[in-house]
Amino acid sequence: MATRPPDPQISRRARSAARWAIVVGVVGFGLKFAGWLATGSDAIFSDALESIVNIVASIGAFLALVYAERPPDEEHPYGHGPIEFVSALFEGVLVAVAGLVVLAHSAESVYRGNVEVARLDLGLALVAASAVLNGVAGFALLRVGRATGSAALVGDGKHLLSDLWTTFAVLAGLVAVWITGQGWIDTAVAIGVGVLLVVVGTRVAFGGLSSILGAQDAEDHQKILAVLDRHRAGESPAICSYASVRHRHQGRLHFVDMHLRVPREMSVADSHEIASAIEREVLAAVGEGTATAHMEPCGEARCVRCRPHAEQVPARG
Repeated sequence: MATRPPDPQISRRARSAARWAIVVGVVGFGLKFAGWLATGSDAIFSDALESIVNIVASIGAFLALVYAERPPDEEHPYGHGPIEFVSALFEGVLVAVAGLVVLAHSAESVYRGNVEVARLDLGLALVAASAVLNGVAGFALLRVGRATGSAALVGDGKHLLSDLWTTFAVLAGLVAVWITGQGWIDTAVAIGVGVLLVVVGTRVAFGGLSSILGAQDAEDHQKILAVLDRHRAGESPAICSYASVRHRHQGRLHFVDMHLRVPREMSVADSHEIASAIEREVLAAVGEGTATAHMEPCGEARCVRCRPHAEQVPARG
């Protein structure tokens, strides 16, 4: 079994990104809330409501990162990494609920009649400033999250980027209202934002739930198979074949199990060296965590690697 422990520098980078996400959420909400107070726009209200979710979700991501770094104990022998998937699930639910609230608010606006939108120039400026802020922060969180293997940061980054697209829709709607003077466009944009939030939130929530249930990461699976295929093809140390490749992803940590087949006559010491070398290579491909190779004797009669070993065994008279 080979183990690659978490890198403290990566942990510090992830926590720093999570703290900045909280700051960005607070500033972005302040800009949008001021824009809503100035204009009375339903569309800006929908965008401001999502920013409240940004703040709560960013705080949740930061707390999840801190908890995930706790060392394994008797109750959690594999560590505390799954809390990051819980954070992603929670964030998705919050986004979807925010979308439902926006739809309810928009329905109320339609019922009571559209309110005139005022001071569009100021509203546009404030919302545009929040868009720039969220765009930079979203791409940064996504990059850091993927580099550190943090599901919480990736979920938070996707949320901010979805917020960016909704903000663009709000800006387009405000411009249309400014040009045409038709207030109903503002409410229509708010309804569209609400629907988008429900869809995005549902996807993020199901992604977090799927990870909690142990779904294998497709990209990690291809990386592991690529390593094993090279050694099966003859790269040193060579193996006869492999089977039962399983892995799970807990926060930044990966746990990989695989069965490797070697010639039946190979010594335990030699097979152990092969296992250790391939375990280290697999971890180098996927990241921090633990890889365990279970060594088995090859049972293939036509295996080209077993034949030389069989020929070396003296015949019994």
